[in-house]
Amino acid sequence: MYPILFQIGEISIYSYGVMIALGILVAALALYREAPREGINPDHVLEAIIVAAIAGLVGARLLYVALNFSLYKGRLLEAFFTRFEGLSFYGAFIGGVLGVLLWARWRRVEFFKMADLFAPYLALGYAFGRVGCFLNGCCYGKVSDVPWALPAPWAADNLLHHPVQLYAALGGVIIFVILKLLRPVRPFSGFLLLALAALYGCLRFTTEFFREEPVAWLGLTAAQLFSIALTLVAVALIVFVLIAGINKRVSAR
Repeated sequence: MYPILFQIGEISIYSYGVMIALGILVAALALYREAPREGINPDHVLEAIIVAAIAGLVGARLLYVALNFSLYKGRLLEAFFTRFEGLSFYGAFIGGVLGVLLWARWRRVEFFKMADLFAPYLALGYAFGRVGCFLNGCCYGKVSDVPWALPAPWAADNLLHHPVQLYAALGGVIIFVILKLLRPVRPFSGFLLLALAALYGCLRFTTEFFREEPVAWLGLTAAQLFSIALTLVAVALIVFVLIAGINKRVSAR
């Protein structure tokens, strides 16, 4: 693994931070180019990216600390200083969405239209982040004897583990492709955001089986329980909006 990509004097450039930054940059360039096709002001896109990045980072850190509070007893101040380690994607997702929602209300921008534009690139950004996890050595998988198993330095056991970070990254790319294919045929504004939530919930639920995470309840990890809830809520909202749309069209006849 390569937690430090290179050094400039005494300054270390960490792979995880670089991958996060690269993911944001790629998404920003693509979103800025695609925004006019969706009737969205490109300048609003740049503002939303900045808000999402800041709110997402805060949310990612807060949820991680909340779920691992015992690690920070007696040194709570350290919880708010990180070099992009100890982050929760669910926290980033929730924080980013809430941040952009508040920004959209303030700027009087249509939130769901913006969310549909962003949704595929959130999945792609997630893939970049998981590659960063792989390079950093964190979020490693369970011990395995599959041919592609790799050492996990953070595990400190000299055994081979599932490269679950790469499984997750591949899943993020697949979700990105699916959402891009769905964009031209999305049935309502906000559909792609809900589809992202449902698909990511399924992905995270699956990859958790390959990760070294403590069981929370019913043999499932906390992330799996949250994934089930997220997927069910997202699917329920999609069905509700579709049925409401059908009923509205029938009533209008």
